[in-house]
Amino acid sequence: MAKRERIGTYNAWRGIAAVMIVFSHMSYLADAVNPFWNYLWYHFMHNGGSCSSFFFLLSGFFLNYTWKNQRFGVYLKEKLKRIYPLTLIVFLLALAIDILLPNNIVTEGIAVGSARWFFNIAANIFLFKAFIPLRSTFYSFHGPSWFISVLFVFYVVAYWFVKGIKNTDLKIRKKWLKILWGGVLVAYVTELILCIIVRMHGSSSLYPCYVNPYFRIFGEGVAGILLCEYEEKIQEKVCCVLQKLRMSYTMLEAGAVILFLFSFILRDIFRWNVWQAWLQIIPMGSVLIAFRRGNGAVSKWLGSRLWIFLGTISFELYMTHAFVYEGIPIAVGVISKGLQNWIVYHAGTRFVSTFFTCIVFAWFVNIAMCKLNKKTNKIV
Repeated sequence: MAKRERIGTYNAWRGIAAVMIVFSHMSYLADAVNPFWNYLWYHFMHNGGSCSSFFFLLSGFFLNYTWKNQRFGVYLKEKLKRIYPLTLIVFLLALAIDILLPNNIVTEGIAVGSARWFFNIAANIFLFKAFIPLRSTFYSFHGPSWFISVLFVFYVVAYWFVKGIKNTDLKIRKKWLKILWGGVLVAYVTELILCIIVRMHGSSSLYPCYVNPYFRIFGEGVAGILLCEYEEKIQEKVCCVLQKLRMSYTMLEAGAVILFLFSFILRDIFRWNVWQAWLQIIPMGSVLIAFRRGNGAVSKWLGSRLWIFLGTISFELYMTHAFVYEGIPIAVGVISKGLQNWIVYHAGTRFVSTFFTCIVFAWFVNIAMCKLNKKTNKIV
């Protein structure tokens, strides 16, 4: 299969989504004395975690888009080569912090050396932590890596899904498409029911309504695969609608951005569990459709160096930002307790310094990982 063109706008959106997730983890802003930072976090930044849906949709889309008919072992090796080295590094760093610094939050309350502690170590190393419905496990050591745990299993099962819909036998291909459509519908209906039940019980459980690896894989991930499969037909219909309404691609892109931002407003107004993941396919899917061709003015703006840079370091930013926002107060406290109290009290200053430090740190990690990958390629 011929190599397909790179979609630069998607890379920019990957950077935006990563930044939004970083924002959602700056929970210390909830206690900010300055009402500006308090309001900004509660009514906007707090909802940034919903952008994890974008990454699952995008993973499914690109898995189909970049499909190569290769052996499963080769395919899995390529995927692991991209996600596992940094995942292992951040886990080992978190493990070292857990051992060296007593009562650290990376343990999620689990005592060092206990049976559960060793179980969580295995869950992190072998990437099954997200499939254990206990916060003390799926958020253990390095919380954001629950995403990698789900993504790895998605890559395993999705190989067979995409292989099926790429089959040269039309009957087999149609059969697999029916299976995937049925799976997506079941996953979304089940997730909706779960969200409603959780809402009725007044619970805010993260696992069924947010982490839920089964919905992430068979719902959002597979939805991304199907979105890519029907993307050309969707684009043809979009072009026809734009011509009839005499609209430009700039207007389409602007509409997708407005819908994306509007989804944050809805979550802020209703604060229902159903907004956690279930409905995110609407704004996130709209972004993927609107920015696929990159013909509008918004796409040209997203092609600037800033957005390209953020997209390039998005994976490293997601994987390392927790160490920065938790580590800065600790590091400052080693120098001066007074300075530590000052930076904790001044939440706005802490946020600005933390955010830019996260960007710089992720940039250096990205450079290091690129060099590591080059050395690995030479050895192989």
